[in-house]
Amino acid sequence: MNLTPTQLDLISKELIQGGIKYQDLYEELLDHYILAIEDRQAQGQTFESAFEEVHSEFGKYRYPVSFRYYYDFRRFKTIQQSNYGLAKLQEEYVERLNKEISKRHWQIMKSYFRWPTLVTTLLVGLLTFQFAYLVSRQYFVWVFMACVLTPLLMLIPQTIKQIWRYASGKQKFVNSLKFNAVSSRLGLLFALVSVTLNLPRAFFDYNVFREGPIVLVALLFCFYIAYSLSFYQLYSERFKVSLR
Repeated sequence: MNLTPTQLDLISKELIQGGIKYQDLYEELLDHYILAIEDRQAQGQTFESAFEEVHSEFGKYRYPVSFRYYYDFRRFKTIQQSNYGLAKLQEEYVERLNKEISKRHWQIMKSYFRWPTLVTTLLVGLLTFQFAYLVSRQYFVWVFMACVLTPLLMLIPQTIKQIWRYASGKQKFVNSLKFNAVSSRLGLLFALVSVTLNLPRAFFDYNVFREGPIVLVALLFCFYIAYSLSFYQLYSERFKVSLR
């Protein structure tokens, strides 16, 4: 039995009120609710009974033995913090997804140094060395920054798409768990860039790209090219972890 638009709207509102704030998790939970309710309706239950049964399973997820209280100085009152239900499920889901994406990212990076991909990596390394040898050093920083910013440019079309779909009412949230988790990998990239550019300059007054050996510069270029490729591969893959 297919659910009516009114019933679907009720489920959607309960998910949002429960604390769900990511589009992909919202869609997964909505599908789960619909299938579970329709299964129960096929067995003779009413929608109200089936919905309450399914929703209570998630509403009591990781139900605490006791509650934590804290004083909110902005509102001048004591707040009861309940860390369970859909909000708790979302928190654990985000943690598992982040771990899965991080694990997969390093698997991709390591795969570039295994046979037969190693052959391609070595060829890229040789071309990078040749490039670093031929190009004037005053252009090194610009080429380097182009390698670093490439992953960021990959996110722009998806960002525009998400904003457009949200503005047109095709999705409930702008945020996406996968988008946030994958884009957080850029934090490591920018941290490495900062160390590469600023650490030698701060402690040794040494500019890696202007004064460093060609081999070191070529290795840095090669690493950041590999990181950009791994980021693209990671972003193109689909990730799904269990709800519980």
